[in-house]
Amino acid sequence: MKLINIIIIQLIIAFGLFQPAKAQNVSISGEIFEYATYYVNSFDLNTGATNVQIFRYQLDATEYPVPVKIRFSASFISPSLGINSQTTIIEIVTDIIDLQAPIILDNRDISSETAVIYDMASPPNSIELTGRVIESLDPSQADAILQSVLTTGSISDGEYTFNISIESEYEEIYVSDSKTIIVQSPISINLESPGGSLSDTLDNVIYTTFPIFQWFSQPCNGCETFIRVAQYNSEAHSSLEDALQDQRVLPFNQSDDWFPIDNINSFQYPYSNAYPLEEGMVYAWQTMMLLPTTSGMEEMASSIFAFKIGITGTVETTSAILSPLLMTLQQVLGDDQYNAFFGSGNVLQGYNPTGQLEINDINVDEASLNYLLNQFLSNSYQVQSITVE
Repeated sequence: MKLINIIIIQLIIAFGLFQPAKAQNVSISGEIFEYATYYVNSFDLNTGATNVQIFRYQLDATEYPVPVKIRFSASFISPSLGINSQTTIIEIVTDIIDLQAPIILDNRDISSETAVIYDMASPPNSIELTGRVIESLDPSQADAILQSVLTTGSISDGEYTFNISIESEYEEIYVSDSKTIIVQSPISINLESPGGSLSDTLDNVIYTTFPIFQWFSQPCNGCETFIRVAQYNSEAHSSLEDALQDQRVLPFNQSDDWFPIDNINSFQYPYSNAYPLEEGMVYAWQTMMLLPTTSGMEEMASSIFAFKIGITGTVETTSAILSPLLMTLQQVLGDDQYNAFFGSGNVLQGYNPTGQLEINDINVDEASLNYLLNQFLSNSYQVQSITVE
């Protein structure tokens, strides 16, 4: 019996010695950054190195020292390349480091080459980060990606997932974070109204000095949108581009080439911080987007439209709408719905606003009504129903 008790005690001691160490309370704070376009030449698939900041975190622990290793991976799905399941682009893990104080983790320091970083102790301790590539893209798939970017230089459209995890020396995950980014090739900005080509200004007459500019562009996280407007003078300008390079009415400050606006697809000419538009004059306008890419910010500009502001009380085209409010209302409703009320043979044919405006039985001015209509154009408000009294 004593022999059995001794064996049991020895087994208990043995199992106690081989129990895993108590998990450390390790945390990270920071983010994975998103870009509109990812360029292949920003990444080295052999070493995992990149000169682009993909993530930045601060790594902390409740107790020091603590041995940790850092694992980073990037994977993607790209139907345009025939890759329909999650496929690893690169996975890299560092050797064990003894964390003695909080450190800043930046993916640009992680590769199969050795990098020296410093923790946040006082004085700071130096840490050698050496990574090992665990998995990388199959060479044939890598060739397909490279072939797809010969013309654009950018990574193919798809879903790209980035993962960062902090692990123990036994590959126990202390903490992790991930982000999936939808990458779509930017499309051009298509201007819609007002205006068109310079030769067709007689067909692009509007009757408001506060026009609502509309265009279509693909939604873009992190992008910035700009607009500019200039008066065109055929005697002084050889082209619409020449007019926009000369003197702009928007932005007001001539040292600024563009006027920043919200990242939306419509914009009403402002009542301040811009030169007033004049009846009878021809104007050029253009929009531009700044896209964050792994090679820096890139400009994507639209074509240039021209329009003329008609003189109130005159008709320069047979289909012209004389009232600025009706012009804006047509933009809000769309041609089909507008013509159903105001078109030939319909109940409001020939209607012209008197200038006495009310919203919910409250008298308002034209500026207030224009502001309300602009909210519909920007999709801040939506039309639920329409009745005619």
